[in-house]
Amino acid sequence: MQPLLKLTNIKRSYGAIQALRGADFEIMPGEVIGLVGENGAGKSTMVKIISGFDSGFTGEYLLNGEALHFNSPIQAERAGIAVAQQELSLIKTMSVAENIFLAGDKVPTFATKRSLSRMAKPFLEEVGLGHIDPSIATDRLSIGEQHLIEVARLLAHDPQLLILDEPTAALGESDSIRILDMVNRLSKRGKSIVYVSHRMDEIFKISDRIIVLRDGESQLPREAADLDVNSLVELMLGRELNNMFPTRDIKLQTGEPLMKVQNLWPDRLLERISFDIFPGEILGLAGQLGSGTGDILAAIAGATKTRDGNLVYQGRNFLPKNPREAIDAGIAYCSDDRKHDGLFLGRPISENLSAAALKRISNWGIRSDAEELSMASENAVKFTVDPARLSQEAGVLSGGNQQKVALAKWLAIKPNLILVNEPTRGVDVGARAEIYQKLRELADEGAAIIIASTDIQEITNLPDRVITVYRGIQIGELALEDMTAATILKEITDPFDETGLQEGQVA
Repeated sequence: MQPLLKLTNIKRSYGAIQALRGADFEIMPGEVIGLVGENGAGKSTMVKIISGFDSGFTGEYLLNGEALHFNSPIQAERAGIAVAQQELSLIKTMSVAENIFLAGDKVPTFATKRSLSRMAKPFLEEVGLGHIDPSIATDRLSIGEQHLIEVARLLAHDPQLLILDEPTAALGESDSIRILDMVNRLSKRGKSIVYVSHRMDEIFKISDRIIVLRDGESQLPREAADLDVNSLVELMLGRELNNMFPTRDIKLQTGEPLMKVQNLWPDRLLERISFDIFPGEILGLAGQLGSGTGDILAAIAGATKTRDGNLVYQGRNFLPKNPREAIDAGIAYCSDDRKHDGLFLGRPISENLSAAALKRISNWGIRSDAEELSMASENAVKFTVDPARLSQEAGVLSGGNQQKVALAKWLAIKPNLILVNEPTRGVDVGARAEIYQKLRELADEGAAIIIASTDIQEITNLPDRVITVYRGIQIGELALEDMTAATILKEITDPFDETGLQEGQVA
């Protein structure tokens, strides 16, 4: 059988940077290809070339055996290639049906809202949203449902090939399952799908074959059934990664907690929450996207409002009114959106690494370049960021290195408590292992760390203890010996046996 798409010896450079060095790619009709690699390996460049966003490459591009070279994404779309990128392109105030038929050759010249809704129904059913009313505003749907609407919009153009670029990066477990179910349905109907993701479990669940990019070069395609996580990671890194997660020991907590969270009630939680955090431990807050775990961290850091509650920190009552009060008290807060409020992307890495502790490198309000460079270099090395790049803008770094800088900058305040929301969102496997190791080292040095994560593998294998949260309600606390993915999933997705009740079981 002839490949639907075949790229051979693809090269692409941006000035002195060689993004692709002769990479190959192919996909068969109805096949799901997992495209993986570290940040900076060339995945994004390959996706841009396939989808017509980048025409400045050399090499052979064959679609259905025909040699092509797209100069725009519109040309690629007309040839049957569609891409759903990480950032949604929906207009959320418009209806679902209006978004589906917003642009493209298949948009009707004249249509009523009722006729658009009727036309949209088959595409919603194809992505598993047949129960959704096409006439409702898109912003009334969950983020996961909006991602599915994005795919339905692409399906309205009847593509042969669909590229999904990190479709579940910002989604919780239940919405991620919807995306994977949709991929399986579409592939069975003959659609070819390129699935780009850092989540290894997803790659193995849905891929027929896996193509690895490493340093701009492609490795030979492998059958997903012939690989496991360790062998795939070795292909991605070019070396063996011994342990993704650091080893943990069962800890018997003694002495006073560093912080007691007492009946804290952030605005978006339904009920108050209480727990203790001890020096030297990593505490996990497990919950789906929108469950409120991130709001708990933000409240402790003074970054969001609370209705009620109290913190006892280092033996004194302390509830910060703003982030500055928390920082002055030695509380570091790394949000889940490093590009929005974690980094100054247009400023040098050195300035980012010193931004949280300007008083330490300033005299009478004048910053010392030498002291800044010394502090930034020291903390960069601790998070394996190349000190030779400190003068570069933070925005040029890969996602993994950006996250390491966003974490490393807090070392400047010598924190006692470190709050991290989604520690490795959008981060490749190599950088993930480095971040996990560093967080464990900081805990071993005496810092208390609280992480909130929607990544079930991460929240099961990194913390020493887990608090589970479901729709703004604290469900329970799991000790290390009780922490399994199945147990955590049960408590954050269906703690009250709602599924069983829906099936007619007696509670």
